[in-house]
Amino acid sequence: MRIDTVRFGAVDADENKLIIFENGIPGLEGHSRYALLQFDESYPIIWLQSVDDGGICLPVLDTFAVLSDYVFDISDADVKELELGGPEELHVVSVLVIPDDIQRMTVNLAAPIIINISTGRAKQIMLSGGDYNVRAPIFPDICKQVMKEGGDADAGTVQKAE
Repeated sequence: MRIDTVRFGAVDADENKLIIFENGIPGLEGHSRYALLQFDESYPIIWLQSVDDGGICLPVLDTFAVLSDYVFDISDADVKELELGGPEELHVVSVLVIPDDIQRMTVNLAAPIIINISTGRAKQIMLSGGDYNVRAPIFPDICKQVMKEGGDADAGTVQKAE
């Protein structure tokens, strides 16, 4: 399926891999269908793009790929609602805030987005216990991940002199 986006222009997405938020995302309740867009240029940042509104696109992070020590419990009610059969069906992303000064980038670790990759059902959940911050600094961790994958330490944010 073709999605007209403000950020990326027209992009193709597999209709069978759409992500459905039954009640929307908090603050975007009227929008339930999304696609995850991944581009080499912005790795490890992924884009959660609304299928129905090209202007809605959230930068997200494959949380476990960057923060291997990120651990939390999912309630039985959420497991049932998302129809999760096991950890192999689970994909967790977290919303990023990317300010003009990219080094001040933060990630919302207190409210991850849980995706059942088998069904496409998704939900943003609030973790209880307060172990994680809504605006946790993340830029150094992203740089480490990029370097581990063979990229440059500046993650493409700095123009190099020739």
